[in-house]
Amino acid sequence: MDTRSTIVAISSPPGPSPIGIVRLSGTSIAPLLADHCPDIDVSSRGVRSARLEMSSFEVPAIILCMPEPRSFTGESVVELQVPGNPFLLDQIVEELINSGVRRGLTVRRAVAGEFTYRAWLHGKLSLDQAEGIAALIAASSDEECNAANRMVNGETGQQLRTTAEELAHLLAQIEAGIDFADEEDVVLLTVEELRQAIQNLISRLSHLLSASTGEVSVDASPRVVLRGPANAGKSTLFNAILQKERMVTHEVVGTTRDVVEEHVLLDGLDVLLIDTPGDENEADVSAVRAESESDIILWCDPEGNAPEGTVSVRTKRDLAPNPGSPPAFVCAFDRHDVESLRQGVAAAIRSRARAGELLGASLRQRGLMRSAVGALSEAQEVVALDDPNKGASRPAEAAALLRLALDDIGAVTGEIPPDDVLGLVFSGFCIGK
Repeated sequence: MDTRSTIVAISSPPGPSPIGIVRLSGTSIAPLLADHCPDIDVSSRGVRSARLEMSSFEVPAIILCMPEPRSFTGESVVELQVPGNPFLLDQIVEELINSGVRRGLTVRRAVAGEFTYRAWLHGKLSLDQAEGIAALIAASSDEECNAANRMVNGETGQQLRTTAEELAHLLAQIEAGIDFADEEDVVLLTVEELRQAIQNLISRLSHLLSASTGEVSVDASPRVVLRGPANAGKSTLFNAILQKERMVTHEVVGTTRDVVEEHVLLDGLDVLLIDTPGDENEADVSAVRAESESDIILWCDPEGNAPEGTVSVRTKRDLAPNPGSPPAFVCAFDRHDVESLRQGVAAAIRSRARAGELLGASLRQRGLMRSAVGALSEAQEVVALDDPNKGASRPAEAAALLRLALDDIGAVTGEIPPDDVLGLVFSGFCIGK
């Protein structure tokens, strides 16, 4: 993306309004506006009123001047607040660009997300905060706005940065042990100490994953997955929740062989409902993956057996001798049972969001966190083969896996360069060495 040009765009919502906003960002703002508001010094911070002079018309304007670097993008930014007629706003943008080009200035229309991209590029936002802005724009409920705000405020990234700092310190200790084992300042970790440290990191990341959701993601709706044993009535319930015949159902075990996804509106929430094959002795890879990427797991089983961390849905109430009432048992053919379940799922999503349990993370971020957990788990397997009371026999292999995990975490909020780890290594030495 070209970041040297001065960019111009309409920044107010589409349609007519009392006030419209035209935003500019870049190095050529002062010469660009010199002919259009000659009495205003846009290089000086402040809010001023003026007449915006265009070739065929003049309009009153409020001009907000934000010189670099104290602006949203880190560049000089000017906002022109003018009457909010869509045709007028477009004419202003077009004429500003044309007049700039005639005078040899590099001026163009901004592409989607470019102001936020420049803010990230100049260190004003972390990557997770930038994604939070996109999620905030796409939010369609109070809960989504709250979770998106947590992303914009950096709450998700802050927890990850704390984890990354601990991981970087651990990596530094291992690498110091590899390269400087003969230095008196370097304390070698035992296998048990290393294993425990890695386990703590895995637990922390796993907790963040369980607290994250696609609800505010720029690329996903909340993911509700139906899991459970074969022939437990998952596909029948899937059809009932969708209120249409999407899946073929049969009493024969194994009728459902693939993961199927469908969007459904549950009490005003757009939810991605996912049906999976039965949970047999040898777990289906696609079903396990769908479960790992879920926000809520509905464990369907007529006996009511459900793993920890899932929502138990006792299916086939119509076949039970003492059925009880929803949500203890659910009959997919009973409209009231299904509606109670639909509302219950929506309420669960909202309550978790209100309690702050859902951090708000995109599929990209969650995928990177899962990748980091995978690398840490491999590192733990490497060191677990050694004597717990001695040093690791393959520290370089463990360090390489920790570096992969650190790279994955860094890709969410910003990289942790190798020099930072080196700094941690040498900071443990005595002064003068």
